Amino acid sequence: MYKLNKYFKLRNFDKIRRVFFVTLCFSSAFLSCNEDEFLKTEPVDFYSPENSYITSTNYEAAIMNLYDRVRTEFFSNDGQNTFPSAAIQATDVCYQHKNFGFETDIGSLLLPTNNLVYNALWEPAYRIIYDANVIIERSASDENELTDEEKIYFASEAKFFRGYMYKMLANLYGKVPIVLEETKSPKRDYVSSSREDVYLQAAADLKDAADNLDDIDDVPDHRISNLAAFHLLSEVYISLGQYQNAVDAASTVINHPSTALMTERFGEQKDAKAWPTQGNYDTNVFWDLFRQGNQNRSSGNTEAIWVLQYEYNVPGGNVSRGGPELERAFAPRAWQAKVENNDGSTSPLVPKPNAYVAGRSSGFVRPTYFFFETIWNRSGYTQDMRNDSCNIVRDFIVRNPKSDHNGKWLFKDNLPIRLSSLNDTTRNFYPWITKTSTPGKQPPEAFLEDQSVEGSLSWSHAAFRDVYAIRLAETYLLRAEAYLGLGESQKAAEDINAVRGRAEAQLVEAGDVDIDYILDERARELMLEEFRLLTLTRLSKYVERVRKYNAIVGQTILDHHNLWPIPFSEIEKNLEGDLPQNPGYN
Repeated sequence: MYKLNKYFKLRNFDKIRRVFFVTLCFSSAFLSCNEDEFLKTEPVDFYSPENSYITSTNYEAAIMNLYDRVRTEFFSNDGQNTFPSAAIQATDVCYQHKNFGFETDIGSLLLPTNNLVYNALWEPAYRIIYDANVIIERSASDENELTDEEKIYFASEAKFFRGYMYKMLANLYGKVPIVLEETKSPKRDYVSSSREDVYLQAAADLKDAADNLDDIDDVPDHRISNLAAFHLLSEVYISLGQYQNAVDAASTVINHPSTALMTERFGEQKDAKAWPTQGNYDTNVFWDLFRQGNQNRSSGNTEAIWVLQYEYNVPGGNVSRGGPELERAFAPRAWQAKVENNDGSTSPLVPKPNAYVAGRSSGFVRPTYFFFETIWNRSGYTQDMRNDSCNIVRDFIVRNPKSDHNGKWLFKDNLPIRLSSLNDTTRNFYPWITKTSTPGKQPPEAFLEDQSVEGSLSWSHAAFRDVYAIRLAETYLLRAEAYLGLGESQKAAEDINAVRGRAEAQLVEAGDVDIDYILDERARELMLEEFRLLTLTRLSKYVERVRKYNAIVGQTILDHHNLWPIPFSEIEKNLEGDLPQNPGYN
């Protein structure tokens, strides 16, 4: 088995980006014909496709490029046309992005000509598939210096990413083209494959990865393992109706001796109260999961299956952000929430953005009443630790010397908070999901020199922590879904209760388990971690759930929105092939 280079991390990307920019440019150009063989030159002083896929170091760089693309394209952005916002907004758990306007007709967004439809998933997914195909094809060549073991390992790691992308594409668009070779010249003859065939391709790629990647005990924190592939494979098998295979794949992850849900407090903040300036809340193990430094297996986290690495101010570590921009996109803009003084004037809750009051958020995406209230009323509102005040902050202390109410609680003391405009209620103030932030752990230079109000910030948008791409709690919920497909409700309930038991929530009875209960539980456990849109479209539950639980989007959603349209630009360019539009979008 090829032994991973444990020290080759994303921080090498200054060099990698230069290599692959040149590679991409050359790979997309026409190749010379055989008659012109005598004109071919061998570059010796710059990177090209001919000399960029030779050594194991070259292939390490190419693989790291895939990690970086996934992290950048799907987890790091805050824009309405990009993941993660595009995959969470306008679902049952969140309203639409503020830039769209909260009353925008969803039908006017889900148009084949809208940039959202192309930019959110189609374009970045196929770019990653292209890069993966290059690695798979060139690693099999005899014109490189790889050992047989290295050839297998690099190809299998690339297949993991290709399978991951095809899974997501099938979830959202249904029928899409399957491309398994390096594209070396312009193509206009792509043909869509059925959704089932796309899932079958994803399953084949992920099975190869599961069979050939190293065990989770043998990979460094930044690298995928065989268990990450088995987790994704379980979801794909569910989509294919192969429920026993899905159970078996998930069980490989759950039953591994080195994986377990975290049930005991851990990390350097395990004995800490949450933010004394905001009420000195008690904390719990669910809170620990999202504290800075606690995500990786090397920190003792046995629940981590695949963790995306972020390092502030380290080359290749998402330098300018230092973490996913969950705070900017999903936390309330509390520093602009207004409280009325006794004379009718207003003062903000805090005078400046504050590390302990949702940071310097912009409140781009607001969770729904369904998320903040309904699912917790169904779960034991005060019992379920995921709803504790350290994890979802629903009340704040006024921390502004210019306010007549300085030091008082907004709701406990019945203060006159201004909740009249759309911005007041959908951007400036709503409960704060604290997994968006690492309060007080922002870089020192993010804090203002004037700390008369403790925690005052000059800037801060990111969570400043690593982020889970796969967490074991989701594997349990996938297996529960597979057991439900097999008609084994008791086993499904047992898997759900493994997650609920850790949260000290009331346990579910087998007779109460259905797919909607599992979706509720996924929302409670995985909010802002899962791509909710893809979960709902995979199950053809998007239209139903949004109509039922999203008062804004649900009024405008149409029956055919369980799949997104194929981007018109792709159909228009494909003059010699067949990319049919999804029903309802013609």
